[in-house]
Amino acid sequence: MTGFTVVWLGQVVSLLGTSMTNFAITIWAWEATGKATALALMQLFFFAPTILMSPVAGALVDRWSRKLVMIMSDLAAGLGTITIFVLFSTGALEVWHLYVIFAFMGAFQAFQFPAYSAAVSTMIS
Repeated sequence: MTGFTVVWLGQVVSLLGTSMTNFAITIWAWEATGKATALALMQLFFFAPTILMSPVAGALVDRWSRKLVMIMSDLAAGLGTITIFVLFSTGALEVWHLYVIFAFMGAFQAFQFPAYSAAVSTMIS
């Protein structure tokens, strides 16, 4: 397999898993609270760090190994998902946990997209 195919397949698996997890978490948060406010706050806590860190992340990604940045971003997302799973399995999961975890994951997401975009553009050209 070419480098592009490996990266593309990895991103497909990562995005599919992330989307399914986010859907399940959204359903859980709705059932736990019955309020749209909790869902909106989850998105706020995810996107605020992403938006705030994106200008810095883009500059840093240009200086760092794109491969390492993509791996670290996916590991951070995986760590967040595992943390949610452990909290849910033990019956300790609360909505505020999701806010903290989503902020953590959003901060790393700011690095994921620029690294992926830069890596793909260098593989194709």
